[in-house]
Amino acid sequence: MVAPRTLAHGMGTFSKECDDPQRRWSKCRHDYKIRYCNASGRQTEESGFATQDKAIDGLAEIYRAKREHPQSQTKAGRIREYDV
Repeated sequence: MVAPRTLAHGMGTFSKECDDPQRRWSKCRHDYKIRYCNASGRQTEESGFATQDKAIDGLAEIYRAKREHPQSQTKAGRIREYDV
């Protein structure tokens, strides 16, 4: 596995599992893999991204979803629901 590239703090990383040097990733046929912390704080991995841009877009989409719905708000919502 090649060293992962890290994006902005909290977004996650993306990498490829191959022996090609990082400068050759754009021509390599292997899929990109992303790694991030999900809403519950657990490390999660997803693969199957054909290009670096698609991997970054996937991380950005997950990051936006986490920012819009923080875990503390959903927990507060559950507490309100069960306090009734």
